Amino acid sequence: MSRVWLTVWVNFVVLLLLQVFVCNTVYLGIYLSVQIYTMFILFLPANFSGLRVLLLSALTGFCVDLLSGDLGLHTAACTATGYVRPYLLKRISTSDQIEIPPINRTHFRQYFIYTGILVFLHHLLLFTLETFDPKEILFITERTFVSAAFNVILISVVRALSGAK
Repeated sequence: MSRVWLTVWVNFVVLLLLQVFVCNTVYLGIYLSVQIYTMFILFLPANFSGLRVLLLSALTGFCVDLLSGDLGLHTAACTATGYVRPYLLKRISTSDQIEIPPINRTHFRQYFIYTGILVFLHHLLLFTLETFDPKEILFITERTFVSAAFNVILISVVRALSGAK
């Protein structure tokens, strides 16, 4: 197994266990939902094919659903996020080579756009499917914005502290 795949699977297991056994057990209010496992999808290697990202995203959501007792909510949100990711990477790349924007001063705008859009999309789909009531559109919107903002900050702090580019 190559070093890249070993890193991918270690990240998968660590983030999955962290999500299920820590984040899912912490209640921070009705508007705030910690979804740290989305980091796995966001920071898969940029050279992975769209199909590979889509399959790994679906697997991630399926495992979270399975271990959390949900009924496909995370699978749907993760699959959609994995589907959009390659297109978004192409749009925000500043060079010919497609890469994950690093969290540094010169690329912070691209990093924030990339992370913000994917986390917002994931949360919007997750909370819409979870609530599934058109009368609750304001609640879904508020919950999406609050949770997405919190998770983008959390992901950025974890990413910066891990020393990742």
